[in-house]
Amino acid sequence: MEITRELVEELGTYSTPTILNGLKRLGVPTSELEVMDRNAVGAMSPLLGPRCGFAVTRKMMTRKSGAPGKMLDVPPDQGLLAIPGPRFLVVENVGEWQGPVCIWGEITSFIHTACDCFAGVTNGPVRDVPEMEALGFASFANGAGAGGGMVDLLEINSPVTVGGMEVSPGDLIHGDRHGITKIPQHLAPDLPAAIARHAEWEQGIFDICRTRPLDLGALAAAMKPKA
Repeated sequence: MEITRELVEELGTYSTPTILNGLKRLGVPTSELEVMDRNAVGAMSPLLGPRCGFAVTRKMMTRKSGAPGKMLDVPPDQGLLAIPGPRFLVVENVGEWQGPVCIWGEITSFIHTACDCFAGVTNGPVRDVPEMEALGFASFANGAGAGGGMVDLLEINSPVTVGGMEVSPGDLIHGDRHGITKIPQHLAPDLPAAIARHAEWEQGIFDICRTRPLDLGALAAAMKPKA
């Protein structure tokens, strides 16, 4: 089944834990859920909420010294716009990450939001966090940095690894304050229904917990997993 824009936008209304709950209901073992290392990547603007989109990948190298940064001369339709929207920028930094360097900031966020890309994740630092937050560009990064160094763009739309998770161009990426995950595309169309089933199961537990006196037998029965 085709993954429509409407479906991606719907998935972008759920939290990342909710996405994982749905995937588990669809039979994905916990050991096979793909998430980025929370010690490598975190939400810079957690109040912006969840984001979901197709991965546009970059491999970049930050440097604190040397010649000015180099950018690949790639036509837009072979770079950012080669991937359908909505888009999710995924950048692997293979250079120095400490000191006055950064992967992106306010200017990049303006360019990317104009190209239907409202989120980005990188294992490097970013800057201009308040400005990006005001624009609605959700950054997930190793932290904030003042910038000032050089950045070389090495590859566009090739496989990258960020936070221990391998990402290929066009992968379906979801992220919020809890972390970043990859959604198997063959399961994406069934996710909303699976999420609804899980929410119904949770609601049964909540309803019992609101009753007084608490019926422990009913609670134990309600907590049994249901398909």
